[in-house]
Order: sequence, then C-alpha cells, then structure tokens
Amino acid sequence: MMKKLKLQSNSSALLYIQLLKISVLVILYLLVSMFSLSAQTPRKDSGADGLLIKHFKIGDTIPQALWDLKLDVVGHQARAKQLTLRDYKDKKLIILDFWATWCSSCIASFPGLYKLQDEMHGQIKVLSVTYQDRAAVEKFIDKSEFIKAQGLANRFSSIVNDMVLSKYFEKDAIPFTVCIDNNGVVRALAMPSELNAFALKQMIKDRNAVPVAAKILAFDQPLLQPYYDAKIHSYYYSSLLPYGQGISQASSFTVDSAQQSKHLVVPNLNVFMQYGIALQNAQNYIAGLSKIRARRILETNAPDSIIHRWEEDRNFWKYTYESVSPMIWNDNTVYKKMESDLNFYLGMKASYQLRDVECLVMRRADGKKPQQSKELAKVPTVILNGLVENDGSSDGKFLQKAQLGHGKTKNAFIGVEIKNIPNLFNLRSFSVLPFMVDETGLDERIDLSLPDNLSDISQLKQAFAVQGLTLSFERRKMIMFVLTQDGFKYSDSALKLTRYGYVAEHGKELIR
Repeated sequence: MMKKLKLQSNSSALLYIQLLKISVLVILYLLVSMFSLSAQTPRKDSGADGLLIKHFKIGDTIPQALWDLKLDVVGHQARAKQLTLRDYKDKKLIILDFWATWCSSCIASFPGLYKLQDEMHGQIKVLSVTYQDRAAVEKFIDKSEFIKAQGLANRFSSIVNDMVLSKYFEKDAIPFTVCIDNNGVVRALAMPSELNAFALKQMIKDRNAVPVAAKILAFDQPLLQPYYDAKIHSYYYSSLLPYGQGISQASSFTVDSAQQSKHLVVPNLNVFMQYGIALQNAQNYIAGLSKIRARRILETNAPDSIIHRWEEDRNFWKYTYESVSPMIWNDNTVYKKMESDLNFYLGMKASYQLRDVECLVMRRADGKKPQQSKELAKVPTVILNGLVENDGSSDGKFLQKAQLGHGKTKNAFIGVEIKNIPNLFNLRSFSVLPFMVDETGLDERIDLSLPDNLSDISQLKQAFAVQGLTLSFERRKMIMFVLTQDGFKYSDSALKLTRYGYVAEHGKELIR
C-alpha cells in the first residue's frame, strides 16, 4: 500500500514538472509575440509612422522625427510632391495653417497670412495643412475664384493627406494656426486673425515672449477656480464678459459632482443668440428663431446708433456668459438665471411674441405648371454673382464659376425644390426681404433665374412668374423674437426691416 502511494506521488511530481515546463514555454512564446507585435504595430496614440502622439501646448518642443517627416504637398513652387518641416528650418517661424476647401473662413484668411509672410521679409513661412487629398486641393487651386481674385493662384500651396500634424495640435474647429520657431518650440496656438506682424516680431526677438494668448478650446473648469483651494465647495457666481479673442464659440454645460456645481459657458455670441439660449424654455420658443433677421424685432429708442456700431465692429454686442450654480438646480433654473443676468447686465428683456407682421407669400399661379429642372443633381445649386458655392461634389464646396450652362445668369437656383425656396431667402444673407412663406403645396425641383438685385420685389415677382409662381405681401400673425431695451417708448411707428432685424421707423434709415 505504501509503495502504491509513493508511485502515485512520483507520477504526480513528474506531471507537475511537465506542466511547469509547458507553462514556461507558453509564457515565453507570448512574451516574444507581444514584443514582436509592439515592434511592428503603432500604438493607438501613435501617428502613421509610429511616433507617439500628444497634444502640444505653447512652450513644448516638437520631436526631431517630426522635422523629417515627409509630407505630401500640392502647389509647391519647385513642383515638389513632398516636403519636410526641416526644409524651412532657416525661417524664424513656421506657421501651420489648418484648413479645408469647404471652410469659407479658412479660405478668407489666406490673403492675410500671405501678406504677413511678405511683410516679414522671408523670416516666416506659411504652410497650409489639410486632411483632404491631392485631387481635391488641385481642383480648389484650379477653380477657386477667390484664390484667383486675391492673386494667390500661382503662390498658394498646401500639405495634403495629413494624418499626423493635425493629431499633434488639439483644435475644436478650423481655421486654426500653429507657430513653431526654428528650435522646434511651439510659440502660438491661435486663430489666423490673431496673428499680426507685431506679435510675430516679438516672438522672433524674445524666445520667451507669448504675445498671442493660447486659444481656449474647452471650459473644463470655472474661470475663477484656480484662485480657490480645491477643497473649498459651494462657490457660485455669474459674469458677462466682452468678446474675447481666442475663445471657442462652442457652448458648454457640464456638471462637476466633486464641486457639487453646474458650469455653463456661452462664449462670444451676440445678444440675440445669447438670449436665444437663455430663453429655450420660454413660452412660444422656436429653436433658431433669434438667428433669422426677418423674425427679430429690436425695440430701442436709438436703433441707428446700434446699427452704425455694428457696421463698424463685427464683434459689437458679442459677449461671453458664464455661470457656476448649485448642482441641485435643474437646467431650467440655470437658464432662467442666465436670462435674469442678461436683463440686469444689458438693461434689456427678450421674449417670443405673436405679432402682426408683413410676410412675402409664395403661391402657385392659376393654370400654370412649373417646368421641372433639367439639372436633377443630388445637391441643389445656388448661383450668386455668377459664382456657385458648391458644384455638387464633396470636394467642390467653395466659390467657383458656375459650370451648369448658366454662364449668363448672375443669380439663379438650379434643381431646387419649390418648397425650399423660402428657406434660401430666409436663412441666407444675400437679400433683405420680409419672411417668405410657401403656400404652393409643390415639391417639384425647378430652375429659377433671378434678378441682379435680389431685394428688388418687382423684379423678383417677374422672375417667379416665369415658373408659374406668385409673390404677394400679406399681413400674418407670426411668432417673433422681440428684444426690448429698458426705457423704450412704445409708439405706433411702423417697423422697417434692416440687415439686423426690424426696428422702429422713427430713426434715420441706414440700411434697407
């Protein structure tokens, strides 16, 4: 019996040793496999070349590998297909300008950046950067009327197919620029409009200078929080700040459970849009109504002075609102507080009211049937001043000459559904007209040639009549966004429509 037990014990020991050997071999195999994979496969936070990706901030130094990374380029002066950042290390500053063909504000910033490059007499180099492919940018350079008009057709170039640079620099929107000095130090993260010759010269003269404030991409903490100990709870406040350069326009509403607070930030928006957010739970509220000028009424005793200031300064009447409130408040209470603060700080009140206003009503003429469009493209085409904003492709969303056989037409809608025609007038800024209402009951796609002056009612009526459509002025009860200044004296004066909304007729008319 004892021998049997000993035999079983020896067998168990041998089995244990064999299993141990197999386990060691398996572990060694897995370690080798993991090492092999880590050597061949870039990490998730790596670029296409395996470079470790992190978001650079002002003062950080880019890695040497980034200097030598080969980047595809279109429009290079020497007709090169690729370049590296090191090619321009002789410059004092390299400006990376992130853009896309569909971004109109990006394109609008090109002349200013190239002017800066000329003013700095070879000390800086502007390198535009886009994720789009070579064909899309070649098409843009060839067809963009803006580029041609600004004399940049033979100068503009761009890095294309970018999959790495954009990952190194955090941004919430484009256009977005990055300044890097010849030591590889990031000197600025900003909007193109924030760069100027004075700031660039300061960066070159003093390597520690930060003349352009870093763009605020996210409001992850209250503005006053750094001045309080992290252990302090229950501090609440609200503020209304003037327009600030470098602040994102993306609103933020977050809950901080540690501080037991709610944090609301509505940055760099005009008064109409600020109230549009504050009053989202108000009676008669309609989303987006505060953005439509033909549905806004500004009640003030001096409308002309406000309009005049707005004409001179596009950032006039833009503010950043911030509030830190108790977490136990529901969202509606937070927005009511915002409304109360706006009223107090601005001396105004806003509301959605049913008013009797003049509208432009579109109807179908008796016995006439609109002629269906010959251009049944998936994307309707809007031609303004002989230019089209979109050729119907994803790579053609920029101003270019109309190529749809309407070369002699200055303004036209091509392939547009009849029921959508009022939206083109109501939501766009190419004319100043009362709110247009569709009562045709039609959804056919048509081509509509338009007069040169899109605010001329008599010419518009003639153009619509060609397609069997009528336009007529009629009074209608409409929900209007009404902004009333404290002390406004109500009167029976008629309202006049301006580019900023309706105002009382008793002021001098500056815009129509």
